Amino acid sequence: MGEHRNSGGTRGVSKGPVIAVGTIVVVVLAVIGWFQLRERTADQGVQAADTCVEGDSVVAVAATPDIAPHLTTLAQRFTETRPVVRDHCISVLVTAADSTAVAGGLNADPAAWDETMGPIPALWIPSSSDALTDVPAGTIDGTPRSLAATPIVLATPPAVASTLERANIGWADLPGLQEASDGLDALGLPGWGGIRMQLPTGGESHATTAALTAVAASLSDDPSRLVSVDDIGTGTVLSALSALASTDRAIDVTPPESTDSVLDRLDTDSAADVHAVPVTAQRLDAEDGSELAAYAPTGPTPIADYPAAVLAGRWTDETRRRAAAQFVEFARQPENAEVFVDAGFDEVDSTSTQVVPTASPEARSSMVSVVQDPATARVTTILLDISGSMDTEEGGQTRLSNTTDALVQQFTDVLDSTRLGLWVYSDDLEGDNAFRTVVATGPVDEILPAGTRREQLTASAGDLNPATSTSTYESVTAAYVVALTDYVPGKPNSILLVTDGPDDDTTITPERFLDVLSTMTDPNRPVAIDVVSIGTNPDISTLQTMSDITGGSLTTVATSAGPELPELLRKLLY
Repeated sequence: MGEHRNSGGTRGVSKGPVIAVGTIVVVVLAVIGWFQLRERTADQGVQAADTCVEGDSVVAVAATPDIAPHLTTLAQRFTETRPVVRDHCISVLVTAADSTAVAGGLNADPAAWDETMGPIPALWIPSSSDALTDVPAGTIDGTPRSLAATPIVLATPPAVASTLERANIGWADLPGLQEASDGLDALGLPGWGGIRMQLPTGGESHATTAALTAVAASLSDDPSRLVSVDDIGTGTVLSALSALASTDRAIDVTPPESTDSVLDRLDTDSAADVHAVPVTAQRLDAEDGSELAAYAPTGPTPIADYPAAVLAGRWTDETRRRAAAQFVEFARQPENAEVFVDAGFDEVDSTSTQVVPTASPEARSSMVSVVQDPATARVTTILLDISGSMDTEEGGQTRLSNTTDALVQQFTDVLDSTRLGLWVYSDDLEGDNAFRTVVATGPVDEILPAGTRREQLTASAGDLNPATSTSTYESVTAAYVVALTDYVPGKPNSILLVTDGPDDDTTITPERFLDVLSTMTDPNRPVAIDVVSIGTNPDISTLQTMSDITGGSLTTVATSAGPELPELLRKLLY
């Protein structure tokens, strides 16, 4: 029998396919691992970039008090987003600080910064863009952008607000309502007297300067033009601002208080000393339980626009500047700007079609100065020496030309309610009289045949020429008699004598002149004689006694050229 091969034995497997499969698996795993490693490396890079490797950085914000609480809300919201700028983790700290105080700090050295206003800011948010012009050039980085807006209105009792609205009262009407004892009575609100507006000048008194700017701008031919310091000196504006200086009860309107403190003591009683105060509409709207109403006078609309000014240069570093700019953009995003709207502010673009009055820093300071120390409506007869000595040349012109130029400046700028007249004297100017009336004394804005008295004074002064001798005593006596006869109660009455020489008339001695003058003075009709003596005057003692007798003043100036004479005449006519 033959033998068969055992078929149950194990057959061998080829190694080639196994090696191939293994290689593929290794490659796949390697690729997967490489991608995972790359992603992990990328994630680690991002994490490293987001890590505050340079540490924390606090962006300090100095904000006007009425917007500071709402900025604090947004600062917390911004910080919660974990912002990183230049490898610094950013947080924002808001401090409420008076805009005027911050501006003052920014005009000094950082080392002198007042820490009661918080840390040195990288971002400043004052009440108004006007405040930005109060700091030196280069203090602010870029162009500030407004975060919110609210108009300046008058906070008044509802009865007053309704009356002003019915009469369509504008900013330019307020001075008349302020000084008139029956200002509100005449509008149909009997028993209330004048509007009795207070103009606080203490902390955060932007509403006061904004209201004064609106008054000045309303009196301009172009309310949109920047109000300059020269505008404040014009008769119309000066008259209006001076009229605002006290109420119909002769109460000073510029207490050293904040607007809020005056607002807190304003009530609805018709007999109260305060009937109105400028305030932001948002501030009044936020007053819980207030019985006051808001009235927005017609004309240009003063607005608090809360500009966000990123500080530059020596005040902060690049990291904080960038972070401050990011915070501003964050605060202006619609979903975040709702914080301001919910608090009663207007959206920033809601005022774009309105005429917003603006003023230079010098003009704002000048306006406040006027209401603190107002010009006075006077009754003054100017008695001008045109004797031969006034032909003396000084500064390229004659003394007379210099003097009339200085007077013309004042004719242009005196209050509308001032009464002025111009007499000249020398010898035999009108028959046997040493004096002549060029323009009779009266209201400067009174219409005369040749125009207003103001215009006639200006034109006449330019036509004067030096004559001959000096007859001071005769001319002063005649002018004093007329001043007593035409005395106007309730205003300072005076004669302004401008001379450069002694009396040449031998028919009256100094002693006789002073005796006559003494008998003429009347305590019920006080007329002061103010003397401006140019150069060296041998008769100075007589002129001094004359002034003393009448309660006037004597001032000498070395020359008619230069600024001293115009400044002195301005002082004596205001």
